[in-house]
Amino acid sequence: MIGRYANLNVYQEIFKSDDFYKVMIGSALIPIALVFGANISFLPGLTLVDCLLLVSILINGVPIIINAVKGVVGRQVNVDELVSIAVIACVINGNYLEAAIVSGIMVFGALIEEAVSDSARQAIQKLIEITPETALIEKGGEEIKILAADIKEGDVLPVRAGQVIAVDGQILDGIMVVDESSITGESIPVTKQPQNMVFAGTTCVDGFARVCAVKVGEDATIGKIIRLVTAAQDSKTRSSKIVDQYAKWFTPVILAAAIGTYLVTRDVTRAITVLIVGCPCSFLLAGPVSTVAAIGRAAKAGVLVKGGQYLENIAKATIFCFDKTGTITRGKPVVVEVIACGYLDERQILSRAAAVEKKSLHPLALAIIERAKALDCPVEEAKDIHSTPGKGILAWVGRERIEIVSSDKYTEDGFTTVAVGVDGKIVGYICLEDLPRETAKAAVKAIRDTGIRQISLISGDQEAPVSKIAGQVGITSWASCQKPEDKLNRLTAYGSDRLVYVGDGVNDAPALKAAATGIAMGFNGSDVALETADIVLMNDDLTQLTFLIDLSRRMAKIIKINIGISFIINFLSVAAGAAGLLTPVWGAISHNIGSILVVLLASSIRFTKTG
Repeated sequence: MIGRYANLNVYQEIFKSDDFYKVMIGSALIPIALVFGANISFLPGLTLVDCLLLVSILINGVPIIINAVKGVVGRQVNVDELVSIAVIACVINGNYLEAAIVSGIMVFGALIEEAVSDSARQAIQKLIEITPETALIEKGGEEIKILAADIKEGDVLPVRAGQVIAVDGQILDGIMVVDESSITGESIPVTKQPQNMVFAGTTCVDGFARVCAVKVGEDATIGKIIRLVTAAQDSKTRSSKIVDQYAKWFTPVILAAAIGTYLVTRDVTRAITVLIVGCPCSFLLAGPVSTVAAIGRAAKAGVLVKGGQYLENIAKATIFCFDKTGTITRGKPVVVEVIACGYLDERQILSRAAAVEKKSLHPLALAIIERAKALDCPVEEAKDIHSTPGKGILAWVGRERIEIVSSDKYTEDGFTTVAVGVDGKIVGYICLEDLPRETAKAAVKAIRDTGIRQISLISGDQEAPVSKIAGQVGITSWASCQKPEDKLNRLTAYGSDRLVYVGDGVNDAPALKAAATGIAMGFNGSDVALETADIVLMNDDLTQLTFLIDLSRRMAKIIKINIGISFIINFLSVAAGAAGLLTPVWGAISHNIGSILVVLLASSIRFTKTG
């Protein structure tokens, strides 16, 4: 499993960077100092503990101070200024331990942000890799291989079974069956005949046709998806960190309090105490420790979360939207009913159909064969097999001429149907369907029970199966025949800042990135969906969605409580320090009490129960 999700884990990028090793070395010096350096004199006035902690501060803290100076010069006050003041105040007071801890936390947090932002570029690269690098075109009565990037509008491409189509084009002649799941998300291949359009990034699974290129390169459908993912990434609103929101006024308030204390009391010790107790260590810990605890708890439950901000988004979400095929449904057709209309019963019809389809890899054929095996139907060897893409397959089984053809019967019931004929006469119909996941209905109900009322199904499939599946799982709002740009437009209309989208296919990539939080099915989901999504259900268990809702709400609540505790402790400590009720030592102790409370509360997140 680790190998499969290696590219998905955004934190992997951290471990490859030089900055990571610097942070780890600097942070490792802290426990080493406390364990081995106690009471050992090293330099005049400094113990070994002091020296090791100062080196840690030099490694992790100095870069923060440099960034703070740059921020001041550029008139952009952020958390770097807060941390820098805290570090400098602690160093001046000789409280090297707090300075080292604050420095390590903030630098490591910056590394995580960089790793998360890299995942979008990986997703776009996966999209680019869907289309082939080369393709065949007809020129001068011959077939020649050229780079896909060199194909021009009007070029004619011969497309055979197994080939990925390189352009958006129109079929000139021939018939082929095309897997369009990369575009529509629908798992059942569709038949394409002359004048029909085919799309770049889709695969011919059967037949042969000559295609005239209509749209190439960036103008093709897959090129549009790439642009949509890029645009969605650029426009995606990330929840601003609470620390940064308050940094603009928190820093000057603490500085003013320290200066005011000195001007009134003329006591430098009191002023330094104010700076120490005003050090926002517990304030800085409030978000990170809660986030780490929540992400760790999610991972233990088989849910991969790429960043704490996505859990924050789920906590305030009011809309959940789902893809159908492979998300709400299982992603592959199964035989749900065999309707006899002649002298053969169900097992006899399946026996003959399985014999004809025995060597086919078509999804419908595989479903028929699987059903025949389940009913222990005898399957003979078929002879003289002839397949006509888009129409059906013909063969001799014993002395009988068996024909299996596509049928429009029962499609209004949401079925994909094939008719089985014996010696020119239809003897029955086999109805197939992509069924809902076993957990889908319960998951939808559980999500609604959390207070989320707006739940929608958005699919590239046809109206009948979409409406049927929606009804089966308890979703009252649905949309069919939705291409990637249609899905994106619909999400935009909903308002993506409070929206969660759950999908699994390439066609879901723009929607996954545009939503406040995109959740992908990890076990069978496409690589692009996995890279693009913010959260991945590694075991495809939809019931984990309510666990995520509970986890995110608990995390958001604890972060707010922690921030409140930090402010109260800081306010009281600053007042007490200014009044001379706290010495620098007791100020550091009171400050550490706040940090301990914050960590203990954050640790409780790990006890969140799964669905």
